[in-house]
Amino acid sequence: MSHIEAAQIMAADCLCFRARRTARAITRAYDTALRPTGLQATQVTLMSAIALGPEGSQPMGRLSDILALDLSTLTRNLQALEKAGLVEIRRSDADRRVRIAQLTGAGKTRLAKALPFWNQAHAQVVAALGHETAKALHAALDATSLAMASAGQEQTSQGAGPDCSDQT
Repeated sequence: MSHIEAAQIMAADCLCFRARRTARAITRAYDTALRPTGLQATQVTLMSAIALGPEGSQPMGRLSDILALDLSTLTRNLQALEKAGLVEIRRSDADRRVRIAQLTGAGKTRLAKALPFWNQAHAQVVAALGHETAKALHAALDATSLAMASAGQEQTSQGAGPDCSDQT
């Protein structure tokens, strides 16, 4: 089989290609709307996952699971937020080996101020897709995450992250 034939088969069938292309398109819409906040969609997602933990904090391992990120990528993503004073990383009082990500007061304020911009982006994406397609995509993405976790393809746990099902 030639490389062209291999590429044609992969291009026709590849779920990864489609998922990544779709994720980039949706992320671009949120990034554009969030620009006035100085935050990117990935940062808002990360801050939201932290905020949903007890007292606005999450152990790094839990965050890694929620966001399906390896710890080194998570640490890299947190560095910009930490440098901006929006997140602080500390050690757990109960187990000094465990690192905890916690929103600072400035982080909580910035996340709350991002909501209207997030709402704008979300409404645009839902309008572009149509309400029923957006709802179906939401369900399909959740089911895919769960199936991949069950198949051992990733180390995430379903239902741990933000649930926006009532907003699609």
